[in-house]
Amino acid sequence: MESNDLRIFKAVALAGSITKAAQSLGYVQSNVTVRIQHLETELKTQLFYRQHGMILTPAGEKLLTHTVQILHMLDDAKKALNDSGEPTGCLSIGTNHTVSSLHLPKTLAHYHKIYPNVDLSLITSHADDLIFKVLHFQLDGAFVKSQSLNDDNLVKELVIEENLVLISNPEYNDIQTVCSKQFLLNTKGCPNRTQLEDWFKSENIYNVRYMEFNNLDSIIEGVIENLGVSFVPQSAIREYEERGLLKSFSIPSQYGSAKTFFIRHRDTLMTNALLKFIEMIKKETPNQSTPPVR
Repeated sequence: MESNDLRIFKAVALAGSITKAAQSLGYVQSNVTVRIQHLETELKTQLFYRQHGMILTPAGEKLLTHTVQILHMLDDAKKALNDSGEPTGCLSIGTNHTVSSLHLPKTLAHYHKIYPNVDLSLITSHADDLIFKVLHFQLDGAFVKSQSLNDDNLVKELVIEENLVLISNPEYNDIQTVCSKQFLLNTKGCPNRTQLEDWFKSENIYNVRYMEFNNLDSIIEGVIENLGVSFVPQSAIREYEERGLLKSFSIPSQYGSAKTFFIRHRDTLMTNALLKFIEMIKKETPNQSTPPVR
């Protein structure tokens, strides 16, 4: 087996499609098809079911587990040989939508200024996708908003603790009125939204109307324009509230606090680029706590 065949196999397995894998790899579709067929012939086993996409067979599932490990070791070997005292190379970071707009721009700009030779990339997605990418070594690390992370393969390098508050246009004076308005929130499954909905249940609040946004800045602007109300980190709206553009309301602490973790795979190579990034976010991120030793 050649490593390039394994990379193609992994791309098809994760995409579930020859077409999508070819696009992500920059290959023509026929080349990907031929390489998968060659790999199946070489191994004398079927790796994919080909009805309604490319679905792994049990043999394919086994090969994918080993492929992820093999490619990770090869990539780590290259990184280790090229890693010098000055941070260089690629650094891929993932983040949820709220952290992306609230914490990272200033830190990323500072990091890029100090370490210009690092090819820094950022992707924004939901927690499950980010965790999947970290576990499959597609990201060096990610900021994940979650109530708990119990996978032994994940290391928590940073825990950011924040207060969450209801926010509205300043014309509203009581929390009952606020809760009767349309809520501007991330899509269903967002931990903040889940906590808010748990509070709604505890207060017997039903028939809540939602308008979904996946951008914190857009949510805040929508609340200022009285499009609706929302539930966001207090640190994100402090300046707006001081200027009289918003009003905030607290809810019980068991529903009004949130944690964001910066996670990495326990087997990820700690390159100088990643090490310096972790040092910087720990230094520059407020409201953090020390994660438990793993």
